[in-house]
Amino acid sequence: MNRPRFDLRNLPRAICFLLVTTFFAACFEPKEGCLDISATNFDAGADKDCCCEYPKLVLTVNQVYDTLLFRSDELYPDASGHLFRIKSVAFYLSDFQLFQNGELFRVSDTLTLNTFLGSDTSSQLFINDFQLVRRTPVEYPVGTFQQDGNFEAVNFRFGLSEDAQKVIPSKAPTGHPLAAQADSLWRGQSNGFVFLQAVVVRDSMGATPPDTLRFLQSDLGLPFIGATGLFVHPTGYNFPLVLTVDYQKMFEGVNWSIHDITAWKTQVVANLPSTFNVSQ
Repeated sequence: MNRPRFDLRNLPRAICFLLVTTFFAACFEPKEGCLDISATNFDAGADKDCCCEYPKLVLTVNQVYDTLLFRSDELYPDASGHLFRIKSVAFYLSDFQLFQNGELFRVSDTLTLNTFLGSDTSSQLFINDFQLVRRTPVEYPVGTFQQDGNFEAVNFRFGLSEDAQKVIPSKAPTGHPLAAQADSLWRGQSNGFVFLQAVVVRDSMGATPPDTLRFLQSDLGLPFIGATGLFVHPTGYNFPLVLTVDYQKMFEGVNWSIHDITAWKTQVVANLPSTFNVSQ
């Protein structure tokens, strides 16, 4: 049998090929990146899985007065043309719930907070979707939300749950919505947090002092804001929701000519169901 003969003249070329192949193999470093298609930073060109970042439920809050963009400390007309000033508005949202084929989904973020327990204190684990809405920012990242697809309903609480009312603001993380606020949204252990606070001036006169309308759980109960329809969360992207707040509707029918804060608050409470609209 004739065996193939090795040509010594090919030896240098073979050695060079082996050396080059070994060199590139030694120099190759796998590219790190997220290989989970449901992540917002999915990288199909990665070789080594790491560093995945997952979608968030993001609430955009549009604050308007009828068709006008709401501006703090601006004069606005009521239905009779009487001018009054809205200096500021702040309110809490929490307990975001989304429904897909009847199944409930929430954000996955949690946080342990210190709470009052009678005359003692305790620690409690909460779903960390608390939002304190002011004039700014406009976008509020509610929390991590991975379930994608079509949803038929969304609900969230206007205010805070009874358990969240027991959180100790001085022990909450700095910058957290339930931490102590400069405008006194915490009214003590017996009253808890202010759900809605509006600072208004009842006329256009510069000398008229502002009034602060504070709405506690005892004023509002535990109301929910919600909507049904088609809410779509595309795979690998944040889940956007839009909350439109119309302050014309919130203060509709308030009689500013009579300085009666109790009557004003009663009218605002009656107006709340028509104040908010949830869309995408």
